[in-house]
Amino acid sequence: MKPLGVAKGLLGVTGVAALAVLAAPQLVYPFGHDQGIYAACGDVIRKGGVPIRDCFESKGPGVMVLYALALSIHHSTVAVHAFTLAWQALTAVLVGLTARALFAPAAALPAAVAYWLIYAGINYWSMNQAETFSNLFLTLSLLLSWLAAQRDRRALAFLSGVSAGILLWFKYVFGLLLAAVGLGLLVQRWLRAPQLRAVLSLGAVFAAGALSINALVLGYFALVGGIPALVEQLEVFLELFPLGPPRTPPEIAQMLWRFVDNGADLTADYKPTVVQWIFFGGGFPLLFLVSGVGVLKWARPLLGEGSARYVYLLALFIAGLAVVVIQAKYVQYHFTILHPTLAIAFGGGAAAAWHWLRGAALPARAFGALASLGAAAAVALLGLRMVPWVMDTYSNVVVQRKSLREMHLESRVAIQLYLADYIVQHTQPDDAISLFADAPWVYMLTQRSNATRFPFADVWAPAHGSRTNARFAQQFFEAIQRNRPKYFILTEDNYPWLGVRHIENYKRITPLYAFVEANYQYEVNIGPFIVFRRRD
Repeated sequence: MKPLGVAKGLLGVTGVAALAVLAAPQLVYPFGHDQGIYAACGDVIRKGGVPIRDCFESKGPGVMVLYALALSIHHSTVAVHAFTLAWQALTAVLVGLTARALFAPAAALPAAVAYWLIYAGINYWSMNQAETFSNLFLTLSLLLSWLAAQRDRRALAFLSGVSAGILLWFKYVFGLLLAAVGLGLLVQRWLRAPQLRAVLSLGAVFAAGALSINALVLGYFALVGGIPALVEQLEVFLELFPLGPPRTPPEIAQMLWRFVDNGADLTADYKPTVVQWIFFGGGFPLLFLVSGVGVLKWARPLLGEGSARYVYLLALFIAGLAVVVIQAKYVQYHFTILHPTLAIAFGGGAAAAWHWLRGAALPARAFGALASLGAAAAVALLGLRMVPWVMDTYSNVVVQRKSLREMHLESRVAIQLYLADYIVQHTQPDDAISLFADAPWVYMLTQRSNATRFPFADVWAPAHGSRTNARFAQQFFEAIQRNRPKYFILTEDNYPWLGVRHIENYKRITPLYAFVEANYQYEVNIGPFIVFRRRD
């Protein structure tokens, strides 16, 4: 092998290793609220249960199924995090391939690296979410759609529709993303050759793919008796969503602007002892600026076939913002669905900068050099966010040799481990428990079965006067009465976030309150958790 080839190989291995190191701290992160829900439902599915029917969650079943797969490999938080990182590595590769197809070979590496680093620096409770796993299917659908219109291949359009159709089973609002990809396909095919019949034919094949995969999933639910649960979930969605309070247009704009500043939230943040290294928005403003540089090169002519790439990206970005606004909570992980679009656009900008840097004219080279420096600075700042967390993880794991439990006890959710310890010490493996609370990670920590189908009380319990509240309260009471868990656990007000009033919510369910009062006795307080034990 020639020395230059060896040098390139070593450089590539070193780069991959550096990217892996920057994301490695995620392996030791604890679970937040949503991860606890998915883990609890993943366990139910792993043991033969049906998603939504046997473990309720307001989102689609896709993420629960993937948790079940990860937990089947190994029942631990590390297994879920490792599974997710492998999923993100594959997604990053797809992001790079898509940037290459849309723009140029030089766009692939910057896009893939940017996507990986954006996700590496995500907040601990933003990991392993529906958006996280959806990004693979979204990117694959975009790539296949682009190739289908470019080559007039119906098979690729059908597969693109299948991939986009899967998005609905992560979150139903992701139907907007499906529509955005379909729109891009139609526009691209029209700009390539304005033949209405050919355009509509390709669009119909895309729609057929989306309908086919959804028909298969619905067929599965029909076979296992899960359709009533899906209808029930849809009713919850229609009645109670969005969960966030109404916002004025200026407030919405301010919330969306947070995405430009470090992706909407701080990195990791599962414990307060690690200093945040966030400079210039963690590189996010530069991602947008470099993406804009790409428009100058790749969007010409404005109504030519080449501009179709920005129809896709703009449609997906607008659809992603709409998804965030519809959910009305503006938490960081809701913005994760924008990451592939931003990374692909950034790759296009970096490729344009490289093109101008190698140009003959001095002004073009100067502009290319400036844009290349911006791209390099964006990548550096994205990586820099993770340095304190890498150092902290190295100190804890290598130097101090702490166990995973010890590290989790230093986190913001440590109290859930103490509660889990108490339950494990005072129950048998086949005992059931029930938390009328929002601490679903406890079910995974204890490996005790949930006496009801509800791993959390948020969403439905505070919705006083709603049909959902009345229906789910009755289901909760009937399950407690039927399964008689050994422990029934409440939380004091304002846990795990301000405004929670689950003692009041519980007392409003008169039959449940009377049953617990008659059959359970107070045993202990563990932090905000009020623990009741069955009298017999």
